[in-house]
Amino acid sequence: MLRIDNVSVWYGQIQALHGVSLHVDQHEIVTLIGANGAGKSTLMMSVFGHPPVRSGSITFEGRDLTRVPAHKVSSYGITLVPEGRRIFPQMTVGENLLTGAIHRRDRGVAADMGRVYAIFPVLKERSMQRAGTLSGGEQQMLAIGRGLMARPKLLLLDEPSLGLAPLIIRQIFKTLQKIADEGTTIFLVEQNANMALKFAQRGYVLVNGKLALSGTNAELMANGDVQRAYLGGH
Repeated sequence: MLRIDNVSVWYGQIQALHGVSLHVDQHEIVTLIGANGAGKSTLMMSVFGHPPVRSGSITFEGRDLTRVPAHKVSSYGITLVPEGRRIFPQMTVGENLLTGAIHRRDRGVAADMGRVYAIFPVLKERSMQRAGTLSGGEQQMLAIGRGLMARPKLLLLDEPSLGLAPLIIRQIFKTLQKIADEGTTIFLVEQNANMALKFAQRGYVLVNGKLALSGTNAELMANGDVQRAYLGGH
């Protein structure tokens, strides 16, 4: 479904990604873990061309995305829920959700709004409330709900647990599992490696912009280097 082949990305004179290759198949949950600054968010953003790929290629369902504008990438069925949520704080919850469907021209928007409210009942309760007044967990639910309003084939999630309490993190991941079970493919970037590897079927480890390891969740959780670096030694 998504294939990243030998991708290198630069920020000015600094190389952020070094020949990274990975793939995400349809109906999979795949995670990318690594320390802060490893290049995880850069890789995810490069799917949308910001920053641009210097060499290598990114394809989605056989279509080359390497030089495609970001809004076109979204129209192909890929949605990014960015790090830090980036909701519109002065707009209501309902208005934020509608921005996720801004490029759609079909008649299913109202039904999808109902689906999001069914997944996150608290958003329905707060539909007329300004998004900036929500708690951190509620804002993350809103960011995910906004992403779902685009009706994506592939949902990219960048650090969905960032800054949230453990109970809220468990709730978020339980909901993401439900979304995956309903047919949405998920590619997840996470610093919470323990939670990410329990959630995903396969994973990759990025170290200083280079792919260091890959394998099933069980293989990575059993790997001594992964245990020491990301799982607290357990």
